[in-house]
Amino acid sequence: MTGLAWLLAVAGFLGLAVSMDRHHRDVFGVLPTSSRRLGLRAAGWVAVLASVICSIAGWGLVYGVIAGLGVLAAGAAPPLLWLSYRTAPRARPSPGALPARAPRDSDS
Repeated sequence: MTGLAWLLAVAGFLGLAVSMDRHHRDVFGVLPTSSRRLGLRAAGWVAVLASVICSIAGWGLVYGVIAGLGVLAAGAAPPLLWLSYRTAPRARPSPGALPARAPRDSDS
């Protein structure tokens, strides 16, 4: 049950991450439509909830909640690393993230 809970957590966090505009654009090359964004977000939350329920079913209520939180933490790592290192060379900064220029010295 713990392995299934972990797979559900990974799938859930992937769904939640790809529902964001930046990650969807980096992975698929286009911005998501509003219905696709909503569907990915809903599927992601359902998978995260199913992961915790799966942990509770396998470990019992008291230990299942604690194990479920640990499984969620472990399940967040693969999507985080994949999106960070897969899209890093092609990542484009958002327009508001441009660095401020230092003022020039008028004496020189």
